[in-house]
Amino acid sequence: MNINKAFINNLRFDGTEKTYFDASLKGFGVRIRKNSASYIVMYRNVYGKQKKVTIAKTTQITPSQAREEAKQILALVVQGKDPQNDRIEKRKALTVAELADDFYEKRRLRIKPNTRTDYENHIRNHIKPSIGNMIAKDVLRGDIQRLYNELLCGSYVKERFKRENHKYIATANNCLCVLSGMFEHAIDNGLMEHNPCSRIKKMPNNKREIFLDENGFRLLGEALRQSTYVDKYALNSVRLLAMTGCRCNEIMTLKWKYIDFETQVFRFPDTKTGPQNRPFGIAVKNLLLKMKMEIRPESDEDFVFPRIKKTADVAKNIFKRSIKKYPGLENLCAHALRHSFGLWRRR
Repeated sequence: MNINKAFINNLRFDGTEKTYFDASLKGFGVRIRKNSASYIVMYRNVYGKQKKVTIAKTTQITPSQAREEAKQILALVVQGKDPQNDRIEKRKALTVAELADDFYEKRRLRIKPNTRTDYENHIRNHIKPSIGNMIAKDVLRGDIQRLYNELLCGSYVKERFKRENHKYIATANNCLCVLSGMFEHAIDNGLMEHNPCSRIKKMPNNKREIFLDENGFRLLGEALRQSTYVDKYALNSVRLLAMTGCRCNEIMTLKWKYIDFETQVFRFPDTKTGPQNRPFGIAVKNLLLKMKMEIRPESDEDFVFPRIKKTADVAKNIFKRSIKKYPGLENLCAHALRHSFGLWRRR
């Protein structure tokens, strides 16, 4: 019999599943079941084992299209390949998006909250939209290089955040680190054999090292005193950054129970480098005692800056909306105070 349009139109299910084979193309046939009929190809692989590949339902493609597909499958068999295994392997293969989710789930408990947020942002905003649908093991170095170049140009940055003629070097470099970690995770689990991020050259991130001298600290004090920032209490976060050398996140998540007034030490249970004790001077002690008297916290579990929900946001907003507008402090950032404190402490 010839499997053609007339034959398909006359197919009827008689209560038993049956398979009809084409007379001219060996292995090509139609399998009919109660609720559907499908084109199939039967063949034997190089080990003599009989295999079957389902091409499509008879309602999806024509007999001629199915016949052409069957010829291509049988041609692969002649070349010693196993189309059924290839399909199964492809179906089982992880996409980049699935790999990213698996990598993040395995890694999230071992990294700091801020790092987790960075990973989430890169996976959601950069990796999944660009190469998320690709099969992970099929990703080539060229695919990663193209993504890196797109990130440098700000391709995935929202329009309102874009800056003219700006290179988004930090974003591109950090995303490349996440990608490299993902593919190393895949290699460790036997999902692929090479890391396509290898030999991708990062652009140097030329950070401006800013240090405040004595005059700079005087300007900062004037800027804070003259600031019209809506939350006057929050301005003390900048004062503490300048007077302690702590990281922005450490000050913005500081709790009263972390402060040992008697020995003048911050006892941080967790920092970027683990638990730490940080001594502070008498001026810091007096400022903190004054703040405690003003706010009268209900418990030592309260945050020193209780209105803060997202770490570091308020301190950064103060710089953006107030301090950077003060003459002479246009390039100052929160982290520069940590650098400046370290420099003056060594003198």
